Amino acid sequence: MNNIVKVGKRYQIVIPKKVREQLGVNIEDELIVGVRDARIIMQPRPRRYSEYMQGLGKEVWGGIEATEYVKREREAWEK
Repeated sequence: MNNIVKVGKRYQIVIPKKVREQLGVNIEDELIVGVRDARIIMQPRPRRYSEYMQGLGKEVWGGIEATEYVKREREAWEK
């Protein structure tokens, strides 16, 4: 599944058709570009960040009842 792209004179690349289709990237869409572990990471910019962020970190709260957690924290403040 490796696709090879060439960097043009203006440092531009063409995203292969199969990759565009898999990501649902269209003309005028914006991408977030970053570097992680010496790799270029590109992903579509979320249309709504609130939906994108929803559920992030949920594994941290697995098995914890939120109301009880907040209650214990507030009690600790009073000490």
